[in-house]
Amino acid sequence: MSNSGLIVRRSERYEISIPARVRISAINAESVQFAKGVTDADRWVQIDVVDFAQGGVGFVSDLFFARGIHLDLEIRQTDDMTTDPMIQTQMVVRRVQMTDRRPAYLVGCSFNDLDDKSQESIAELLFRLSGGSNAGNDDGVGYA
Repeated sequence: MSNSGLIVRRSERYEISIPARVRISAINAESVQFAKGVTDADRWVQIDVVDFAQGGVGFVSDLFFARGIHLDLEIRQTDDMTTDPMIQTQMVVRRVQMTDRRPAYLVGCSFNDLDDKSQESIAELLFRLSGGSNAGNDDGVGYA
């Protein structure tokens, strides 16, 4: 059977624009390091999440991330770094391509080894992106 080249996604993808940050996960931290001054003191790099789905995210970055690298992801509701992250999880880089609009990379990642808290946070953001609200929500789950 021939491969048509058609990409079939398992879940709906939402095109968004959310500032976030990533860093190389501990599993790859010794083998992959950025030049001094590229990251903050805790090795975080600022990115823009451009699509979000149950299975992963796409983001734009000026930095190159190789396929197969494990990343930590944090998405916050505000720029205030003292607040708890809305989403804090790990993911694996699956696709990297240069953008045509600016000298940057479009990076596609899949979520990796999600714990219950991460799954709940992802489900909550997907609910918000789908236009859901907590009006009349009696199940004890808070959606802002």
